[in-house]
Amino acid sequence: MHNHIPTEQDWEGYQDDIDARYAYEYFFGKTIYELTEEFRQSVIERADELRFMPVRPFRYYIFALSHFIMEDNYLEGEGDMAVDCLFTLVLEKLNEYPENILPVMERLLPSLQFMADNVERYNISEEIYGSVPNRLQTILQRYRMLQH
Repeated sequence: MHNHIPTEQDWEGYQDDIDARYAYEYFFGKTIYELTEEFRQSVIERADELRFMPVRPFRYYIFALSHFIMEDNYLEGEGDMAVDCLFTLVLEKLNEYPENILPVMERLLPSLQFMADNVERYNISEEIYGSVPNRLQTILQRYRMLQH
């Protein structure tokens, strides 16, 4: 995991994919902290754009979403959606592109654990989003399986 803002070289190939180009427009050159307003305006869209990024930008900007949630930067009533976006994205990457997320999982797990332990903080409805602690267990099981 690198801690620098992804460079043009890190984004190599983004021009070949319309979704990656769209992500580039929003994310390129920005720090994790500079993206707060972008996530606040539409956490679902920004989280979706993370799916289509090249691997190095993804490994950096996944922490923009995590930071956004952990710092309670979401609009009132949208904490549940933000947490759902992150958990969905993490599991999707573990299932479809594990090589993209495995190198950053250890850094990401404490945030996921905190969110699962504090469901009420994010006003997460189990009827809508399922059990976040159970979703974390699914993520952890998949992660452990991939480590062996």
